[in-house]
Amino acid sequence: MTAAEKIERLEALHAALRGRRPHPDSTAAWFCASALLSMDGEPAALAGAVCDRHESIREHVGRHTAPTSGLRWTYAAMMVRSGVEAQRLAALRDALRERRADSKTGGLHAGGSRAALVLSAGDLAPDEAVQRFFEMKQALNPPWWRRDSSVTDTFAAAHAVRGDDPRTVVQARNRAEAVFKDHQHARKHKRTGARACALFEAEPRTVLRRFETLDAVRKRERILRHRVTRSLLLEWTAQGLDAGALDAVSQILDELPRRCHVSGEGRARLAHLVHASDHASPLAGEVSALAAIIAAQTAAIIAATTAATVATTSAST
Repeated sequence: MTAAEKIERLEALHAALRGRRPHPDSTAAWFCASALLSMDGEPAALAGAVCDRHESIREHVGRHTAPTSGLRWTYAAMMVRSGVEAQRLAALRDALRERRADSKTGGLHAGGSRAALVLSAGDLAPDEAVQRFFEMKQALNPPWWRRDSSVTDTFAAAHAVRGDDPRTVVQARNRAEAVFKDHQHARKHKRTGARACALFEAEPRTVLRRFETLDAVRKRERILRHRVTRSLLLEWTAQGLDAGALDAVSQILDELPRRCHVSGEGRARLAHLVHASDHASPLAGEVSALAAIIAAQTAAIIAATTAATVATTSAST
């Protein structure tokens, strides 16, 4: 599909999701729609499947436990995309919670729902998936003072699904960090780049050369400069983004409808997800998309909250 056709279908899916009762809020609906872009079928039918999966998650995981609010809708859309039933998500989450204390790897993000979502993309039995996850998390856990369980759990689950050896992943990250640490712009984002290189099995020096080229483009183009951070660009570059793909992302950014009130990095991530929707991707790409949609939606929510706070503060002074 062309960029215009992708955006037209994105809008149709968004409208179908918003036309349901109950329905996701507008921000969540854009990211749900981006998750469904690669699927065949009428927007109304896909929106109905998401609503059914959303209700099923509430029944099997609980109405007041993570994932909640807009993220539950995002989970539902990703599960429809991956063909995952709520029973599998619940079984994996429960197995993770049961093994957490014995693993001595610290807390689980969102009560284990994030890791369970990523693990559900694979076909391993819950016990084996959970064992691989905790082995990977033990190897990848950073020192306590810079731990972020949302990041560690996502990547540990992604590598576990793929059956990677923890030592190999650690070695790949260390090699990539060594390449990025002396670069003027990449060094501040060396861990982000290293995580992406390990997951996508990308050669760090090749990634760095491509990053330098694309960063020059990013600085020249206003629409990219104000939305695509260097951290995000390094992450995309490790996924294989080239100049042509960056141009396509830029075009989609420019053509996203005005009523799509997603700003900043969240809007950039949305544009990238729309661009990548019709690209065949290996499992690494699929599980990365799970993380990317959640990260994009979270960035959009933070931006909206910040804007509302600034407006309120300004009005009261």
